[in-house]
Amino acid sequence: MAADYKVTVEELPDGKWACFLHLAGHDQPFDLGKQFKSEERAELWLNVSEATTAIDLVLAKCRVK
Repeated sequence: MAADYKVTVEELPDGKWACFLHLAGHDQPFDLGKQFKSEERAELWLNVSEATTAIDLVLAKCRVK
């Protein structure tokens, strides 16, 4: 499977941090569903299996459509 996506860590208006999946062909990024108190914690979360599962679920959902 070609990797037509990227994951970013962005600060939210309330000062928390979240991870977003940007897919080619989609204007809006997908929020991966977790919020963190710091950018570092968000980046660390991307290395755990829960993050991989969240990314896989979004990719599978978008493939179905």
